[in-house]
Amino acid sequence: MEQHAEQLLRAALDSYHAAVDTVGEAAAEACPPAGEDLQSGLSRLSAALTKPVSADEIVETTRAIQNELKSWAEHASHLFRQSTGEIQDVLLMAGTAAQQVDERDKRYAKRLTEFGERLHATSRLGDLVAIRQSVGQHTADLKSYVTQMAKESEGTIAQLRAQIAVYESKLEEMEQVASQDPLTGLSNRRKVERHMETRIRAAQVFSIISLDLNGFKQLNDTYGHLAGDDLLKQFATELQSLFRSHDVVARVGGDEFIVLVDGDLSVAGARLERIRRWVNGNYAVKGNSDAPKVKVSAAAGAAQWNPGESMRDVLSRADAAMYADKPPANVATLAS
Repeated sequence: MEQHAEQLLRAALDSYHAAVDTVGEAAAEACPPAGEDLQSGLSRLSAALTKPVSADEIVETTRAIQNELKSWAEHASHLFRQSTGEIQDVLLMAGTAAQQVDERDKRYAKRLTEFGERLHATSRLGDLVAIRQSVGQHTADLKSYVTQMAKESEGTIAQLRAQIAVYESKLEEMEQVASQDPLTGLSNRRKVERHMETRIRAAQVFSIISLDLNGFKQLNDTYGHLAGDDLLKQFATELQSLFRSHDVVARVGGDEFIVLVDGDLSVAGARLERIRRWVNGNYAVKGNSDAPKVKVSAAAGAAQWNPGESMRDVLSRADAAMYADKPPANVATLAS
């Protein structure tokens, strides 16, 4: 009887674990800028459900999952409202420009219709002198219309060009928001995967470096999430400085980073050594004057894309190399 109860509990926890992971995957798919952090957070929390746990631990994990979901909902709602507002602005400007052109064309269409009616009336005059005078006046009027239309067209074209520049700027800004990690300013998972797909289609050699900070949860628990966020930003800045402009440095989850390097495994290996030498090290915990410096390091692994491989294949190999680099005691330490 007791064994049956334990089996039922294990089955329930496994289902709970799978459901939480599915929620994270769906959130990342629906709204990558907000969903990737949620997916990473839920993955860490649900991992606790794969081992024996007490009732209190289940309650605590559930509460933490609820907080993650609430934070994600607020972030996603803000992003959607921002994107919707920007799209509305672009559409409004486009509509205004089209309306202005349409109004101008209608105005001159009316004038040219009146001009045609006047010419028709002139053709019915019997006096040749009056006809010549009338045609002369009509010719002057027509030249005036054409001159005005040319001037207005120049102004309209200049205005349209200016508006197109605004549209392009808005679209670039929206694309930047959609492909950027809001905390660190690095690229996000969506952008780095898009670059990987482009290189795979072009059969261009590239390598992936996968990084995961060691013991970062302990840092958050010790100094708080604000201090943890600041350490992530510091680490991201140091990491970015080691790479070329055409390499893609991305934060893809809580304390997980990916770098796409143009080149083979030897190029990626050289960058790995520089990360271990220059990026891993002592960082100041800002916002906490009593806190000492902490030693922050990342487990890292690299893999080169081979022709015929999918994006997931090379990512999996890079992750496997990274996990093999994890120290036995995955903890952060105070700087000596």
